[in-house]
Amino acid sequence: MRYVSGPFPARRKFILRRASNSFVSLPASSLTKTATSTLKASLGFVFVVALLTLTAFSQSVTLGAPANGATVSSPVQVIANASGGNTAISAIWIYVDNQPVYKASASSVQTSINLSPGSHHIVPVAWNTTGQAFTNSAYITVTDNAGVYVSAPSAGETVSSPVNFTASAAAPSGRTINAMRIYVDSSNAYTVAAASINTALSISAGTHSISMQAWDNTGAVYVNNFGVTVSPSANSQVQSSATAQFQNNFNAVSEWMSHLSASSGALLYTPALIDPYFANIAAIGMTKDPNRMPQVTAWINWYINHLNWPDKWGLYGTTYNWSVGSNDTETPTNDADSTDSYAGTFLSVVWNAWQTGNPQARSLISGLSYQLDVIGGVIIQTQQSDGLTWAKPDYQIKYLMDNCEAYRGLRDLASLYQYAFGDAAKAAYYNAAADSMQTGVLTMWLNGTWAVYRDNLGRNIAPNMGTWYPDATAQVFPVLMGVVASSDYRAQQSYSAFNAAWPGWPVLSYNAQDEFPWCLVADAAAAMADDGRLSIYITSIQNQYVNTGFPWPFYNAEGGWFIRANNFMLGRGL
Repeated sequence: MRYVSGPFPARRKFILRRASNSFVSLPASSLTKTATSTLKASLGFVFVVALLTLTAFSQSVTLGAPANGATVSSPVQVIANASGGNTAISAIWIYVDNQPVYKASASSVQTSINLSPGSHHIVPVAWNTTGQAFTNSAYITVTDNAGVYVSAPSAGETVSSPVNFTASAAAPSGRTINAMRIYVDSSNAYTVAAASINTALSISAGTHSISMQAWDNTGAVYVNNFGVTVSPSANSQVQSSATAQFQNNFNAVSEWMSHLSASSGALLYTPALIDPYFANIAAIGMTKDPNRMPQVTAWINWYINHLNWPDKWGLYGTTYNWSVGSNDTETPTNDADSTDSYAGTFLSVVWNAWQTGNPQARSLISGLSYQLDVIGGVIIQTQQSDGLTWAKPDYQIKYLMDNCEAYRGLRDLASLYQYAFGDAAKAAYYNAAADSMQTGVLTMWLNGTWAVYRDNLGRNIAPNMGTWYPDATAQVFPVLMGVVASSDYRAQQSYSAFNAAWPGWPVLSYNAQDEFPWCLVADAAAAMADDGRLSIYITSIQNQYVNTGFPWPFYNAEGGWFIRANNFMLGRGL
């Protein structure tokens, strides 16, 4: 840990958000509250058909992709969004052929699912906080035939700008898709080094020709041409200006981050230091830009090749900070800020990289089952009977921030074993560890705020909300890491307390106490769907850092958080 002076032990400044896969338990007693609900068995699973009262607002879940009747290639991109009307959404589960395959405690889902060739039934099921459930569905065909398969938009469709594009490509047996590209009116509009595309493009009103193309490793090209009509909008000029702002920020920070890699593949904190924790945060953000995936893959390889067997604490699978000499020689410092957060954030890097569909990343990750299991074991070995983990073996403090990151890492590792390695037993093992850690984090709730840490005597230490770091900033971590949903009362109360204590944070008022940009707070605002404060904050960072070439103290982890904030505002998620 990096400690600061003060009455409480404190840790480093920047931590990750990856929102989705925490599970929500819905007791049977909660399934009826303001409505008469009928439980109905359908296709082997149970969902709720709610007969809402006349005073209730409309509730729905939309399936943005794949389209009903679509022919697609695997992995299949699934996009679902739920609205609870006047009641918050607590979870969405995706069922495929009667089986739950993806679970998120959020109001939206955007994921890729590996499916075998043939016909499949996709059903998103959403729950609100009263326990009511509502569904949608699509019947699709997964093909292993070569080609480009477009889920959205449909040929001849009239759409609004920005236009959402969702597609995948398949190559003949023995070949792999290396890249895909969207041409709009014969101009290159978007390129991704992957076998799938999910993006939104600003396109002017009128009729346009679209060509979606893919290339395999032999150079063969696959093409799908169609037309769309973009309808004019009264606020299209305002939307276009805002979209341009966020896209420009996204491009600028991504380009800046492209220069942060050492020849070894390490992502540099400073020219003289490799901090794997900060590098992990940076790499998660970099997965949002297909152009950065070669650097992300190189970083994963660097981390794996620098694991300790064992370290000075007797743990296997940890990594130290490394110094960089004038001749680029890398030397271990034989210490690390923590063991739990380094492991947790790296596991999230790997899961985020896998989800991109990038063939090089997936090829590397496919051979890392053993190493990832060892890294997961780093967290397990410091996890205690209350479900919480020590910062490291010789610093037995249980930080809220660390445990939220470790929780996220365990969930992401479970997803890797489920979907990348097909190992359901390992997935269940790590989900059980995550469940225990989630339970432990919830015991740190102090009726309005979260404890900053639990000391070695088992006492929860309350925050001083007038102290920016670590007290106030710790409050956003449970929602940032998906330990609790944004609709959860604890997320809402702690975020309210944070904003009450620091109302000027979107204009960087905290710089009076702390010089760093703190872009992670923007991602927490995104997790809370607080677009207003987030937009103001992005403009503040744009003026102070983007427009001035990203001077210190803007560093690699800040870039990772900031690229994700702009990605969110572009409608592409965190």
